[in-house]
Amino acid sequence: MFTGGLSLHEWVKNHYHGRVDKVVDSSLIRASLEQPPEVKRMWEVAIAELIELGILCTQETPSTRPTMLDAANDLDLLKRYLNGDRAATFHSSLGILSSIGDN
Repeated sequence: MFTGGLSLHEWVKNHYHGRVDKVVDSSLIRASLEQPPEVKRMWEVAIAELIELGILCTQETPSTRPTMLDAANDLDLLKRYLNGDRAATFHSSLGILSSIGDN
């Protein structure tokens, strides 16, 4: 539990708001700053998408969570994107990977 009795899910959802630096350890943020711009961008996209998928997958009501198949498909799409597959720049089945297309 976090301050105010928040669960990890609630804490991340309340603090994230598209800002990776608000929920990721500062040492990881610093390490990403030392990378070339294209690697830094890929890191930002990957971390943001994993946070968003984590928020979706840990919703309190099971019926609002994505299926395991949808989550696995999104992880596969993210993996392909990180491996340089530009066909993976569309959007995920959950609609959370839209920021990948911004490259």
